[in-house]
Amino acid sequence: MFEPASTGMNLPPYPVKKSATGKYILIAVLIIVLVFIFLVFVGALVRTAVPALRGRVALLEVQGVLYDVRNLVDELHAYSDNPTIRAIVVRVDSPGGSAAASQELYDEIRKIRLRKIKPIVVSMGNVAASGGYYVACGADEIFANPATLTGSIGVIMNFFNWEILVRKVGISFEVVKSGEYKDIGSPTRPMTEEERSLLQDIINDVYDQFVNAIYESRYDSLKQSYFTRYANEEDSPTTDVVKQYLVSLCDGRIFSGHQAYQYGLVDNLGNLDDAIKRAASLAGIKGRPRVYKKKKPLSFFDLLQGKIKQTIRGIAPDSPSLEYRFVSR
Repeated sequence: MFEPASTGMNLPPYPVKKSATGKYILIAVLIIVLVFIFLVFVGALVRTAVPALRGRVALLEVQGVLYDVRNLVDELHAYSDNPTIRAIVVRVDSPGGSAAASQELYDEIRKIRLRKIKPIVVSMGNVAASGGYYVACGADEIFANPATLTGSIGVIMNFFNWEILVRKVGISFEVVKSGEYKDIGSPTRPMTEEERSLLQDIINDVYDQFVNAIYESRYDSLKQSYFTRYANEEDSPTTDVVKQYLVSLCDGRIFSGHQAYQYGLVDNLGNLDDAIKRAASLAGIKGRPRVYKKKKPLSFFDLLQGKIKQTIRGIAPDSPSLEYRFVSR
């Protein structure tokens, strides 16, 4: 048999690589331990924080003249869908505004009440009149300060007539229209009796919508108020009597919060904090609730632009509009 010749040298043994499996196992164990510690920490944090978050009451502020309420409706939807919000308080400080805008916000508040999604309570500020009161009627309960100005239940439509001024300046207008009433409310001529009658029918219809909304939402309070004021102990006012009682209050007059409470137009006398506590109680929140209010960044330009729009609408609206609005001038 062939054998290799000896070199006469003692060679070191061939190096053998150590297995890296043990190192990887150690790293994996450390990672698992760290993840476990992190999860325990997060769990403790969640157990501490989540109960507080789930006990929140959202505050929606309805301020100024109501013309465009899309942002308010979106905010209301967000609060309604948020599981960490247990109740909603709507702070109304508004003289009203557009009839359609007031109805839109009222309808959204009413949906939350009827579907029993979560308690919704209104707190009236300085003024919650006309459309502002309409909005309030959608809620489960209404709080008013004793000195709050509210009521002014009715509908108004304003038109300008510049006919005399135009004649003095020597300007005349020629109108070409497709129908008899296409230029109804024109500021350059007197309104005809037919036009006035047509507009009055619209006013009456929208007014009836307002009254019916109050009747539907405030029936029990109105009935109790009527019974306290006029009925004998053995009498119980019928629905027609309650409706007539309400209509007697809906002639455009304003009420203090105290008077509104006596007439059954609001449920309680109290401030914003009282309304928040009541909403929390209705939601079953124990202890003092946390109040959440959406932060609304607002620049000076936005303020100026909004003020200019309100001023222009108040002085010379670009088109006639039906308004649930308290007019103090």
